[in-house]
Amino acid sequence: MNGALEGRDRWLVPLSLWGSFLANDGEEWLTMAATAPQTIERLGLSRRTPAALHRPSQRHVDVGIATMGLLCAAAAIDGVRTRGQGWLYQDVQLVFGVHGWGHLAAAAASGGYVTGVATSPTVVLPQWWWARRRLRRAGVADNARPVRAVALCGGWLLAAHGLSLAATRREQR
Repeated sequence: MNGALEGRDRWLVPLSLWGSFLANDGEEWLTMAATAPQTIERLGLSRRTPAALHRPSQRHVDVGIATMGLLCAAAAIDGVRTRGQGWLYQDVQLVFGVHGWGHLAAAAASGGYVTGVATSPTVVLPQWWWARRRLRRAGVADNARPVRAVALCGGWLLAAHGLSLAATRREQR
């Protein structure tokens, strides 16, 4: 297959990733700082996570979400530019869709609300399924590589937390 998204799908499918990010990370922006301590405690992660992440400040959340937003925006732009064929777009779409399952699993494991869980089944997962279906229907080859996708997004996530910690330390001085 070497099809491409055409017409409105050329824009709608990749930009739906950006919209899904805005919804999910908007929820996280509103709730993460307040709910992280309880979530970490309920999941029994307090000994396995850096202390700075136990009670993230709103500044930490702001910088982290903005940093992840840069990656997601670049992926959506790549999707429009390549008509859905770009590896960056497809890798980020894959990881963002799968991460929705992570929110649901964390909520189930913790027995309560975790940030991002409200928009995972209502926005993230439906958008992912819809985008995959539209890409298949257009005959776009699956260029996503799970190992590369996890390495890229995981590395970006670590960088986002690093920048967030640096911003928080700077603010505290």
